[in-house]
Amino acid sequence: FRRVLFRSALHPISGQGFNLGLRDIATLVDVVTDAIKQGEDPGSEAVLQKYAKWRKQDVRSITLATDGLARIFSNPLIGVGAGRSAGLVATDILPGLRHRIAKHAMGVLGKQPRLGRGLPL
Repeated sequence: FRRVLFRSALHPISGQGFNLGLRDIATLVDVVTDAIKQGEDPGSEAVLQKYAKWRKQDVRSITLATDGLARIFSNPLIGVGAGRSAGLVATDILPGLRHRIAKHAMGVLGKQPRLGRGLPL
C-alpha cells in the first residue's frame, strides 16, 4: 500500500485574487446583515452602493499592487532588475516595511468586516 500525497500550490498573485474574493464575501455578508437588521431591502441600490464603496479601495490597491509586481518580476531589463533587487533588500532590512506590505496584502488595514475579524454577525 502506497500513500500518495497531493500538494496544491497557488501562485502568490492569484492568491491575492482569492483573498480579495473572500473579503468581498465577508463584506457583502456584513452589509446585507446590517440592512436586514435595519429593515432595509438587502438588494436595494443604496445597500449595494454601500458594499461597493467599502470594497473599492481594497480592490483597487491590491489590483495595482499585484499588476505592478507581475510587471516588475517579468521585466528582463537590467535597470528594472537592479531596482527589483534593491526593493527586495529594503524589505529584508526594514521589518516595518515588510510588515506593512504583509498587512496590506492580508487586507487587515482599514475597515474590516465582522467575519474577517472573527466577530459574530
